[in-house]
Amino acid sequence: MSASAEPLVLDSATLVLPDRLVAGHVVVAGDRIVSVAHHPFTGSGERVYRLPDMFVAPGFIDLQVNGASGRDVGQGDPGGVRAIAEWCVRCGTTGFLPTVITAPVPLTRRAIASVQEAEHRTILGVHLEGPFIAPAQAGAHNPAHMLPATAGRLADIVAGHEQTLRMITMAPELPGAGALISMARDLGAVPSLGHSDATYDQAKGSLERGVKAFTHLFNAMRGFNHREPGPVAVALESDAYVQLICDGVHVHPAAVRLVAKTKGLERVCLVTDAMSAAGLGDGTYTLAGGPVFVVEGVARLGDGRLAGSTLTMSDAIRNLILYTGCTLPEAVRCATLNPARLLGLAQQKGSLEEGKDADLVIFDEQLTVHGTIVGGTMVFNPYLGTTTPEKPTDGHIIEEGRA
Repeated sequence: MSASAEPLVLDSATLVLPDRLVAGHVVVAGDRIVSVAHHPFTGSGERVYRLPDMFVAPGFIDLQVNGASGRDVGQGDPGGVRAIAEWCVRCGTTGFLPTVITAPVPLTRRAIASVQEAEHRTILGVHLEGPFIAPAQAGAHNPAHMLPATAGRLADIVAGHEQTLRMITMAPELPGAGALISMARDLGAVPSLGHSDATYDQAKGSLERGVKAFTHLFNAMRGFNHREPGPVAVALESDAYVQLICDGVHVHPAAVRLVAKTKGLERVCLVTDAMSAAGLGDGTYTLAGGPVFVVEGVARLGDGRLAGSTLTMSDAIRNLILYTGCTLPEAVRCATLNPARLLGLAQQKGSLEEGKDADLVIFDEQLTVHGTIVGGTMVFNPYLGTTTPEKPTDGHIIEEGRA
């Protein structure tokens, strides 16, 4: 058996399971996890990685990525989408939703097509954020390109790419939104409340119609008030999933603690909401064609409104632990198993289990990523850089050789 055909073994590592940490090893054959054992590896082979000071976890899943590395999903360039995907794998993310925000319909259609044309194996589908949102909660979206919430409009936008849609952020209080929610569900997409000025009753009613999540909770939605608690109260008291940008800017640490204490973390999904400046320094960038100014890592429009983030998923996990005192398995679950469950992918992704996709991340105690495996192939190693699916390499994380 050639070395390339031999199983890949991640040995002597701390394995991050959904509910605990254990010492052991993971064996990968082809594109699947074939063994998760709570003891050192005793076999032999030429693709054995010794990781005594490392953690092995399921690869991160990010539900909202607008851009990275100077590229914007909204540009409609398949090469740009692939560059964004490569940034994701460098950050330990093995599955993500390229996010298309409100723009003219032809540009939106081109952006959706470019995601499909990119054909990168980390892409799980498109997150359509708008154009069916409330002008009063526009955030960084351009109100000029918002549309009435009708199933017909959605059909026009996704025509020819229906199966690419995996999530749609919308304002469920808009007239016609009920039919829009139904159509999204029929297409296999997750309807998510966001950029919404819904009242408490409207938000609660939207869950009954099929809304399953809240996009970047607290941001671009009606705020909590003790007489009109709005969508925030519905998010916290229901079993719907909530998405959090845990960067300390979009959501204050105290608000993150409030979510953890009132709702728990079982239904929390960490997201980056990364935009084109992610992975780069301060400067002027674009989001959906408009200028965004990044100062000290914070992205804003010219009027001061937040416009995405430069957050990485490992930083979000680290912040969640810092803000709430939760355990590493709890925080990692918010970036792996929880989003996998929301997308209906928990049978294949999100945890270290036999038979699941071999999408894995290796990191140290500081949550610095030392390796990313997608579909059983080492696609990132900081000592060798990134590789393409056509030219895989296994590299040397710490030590590779016969056990």
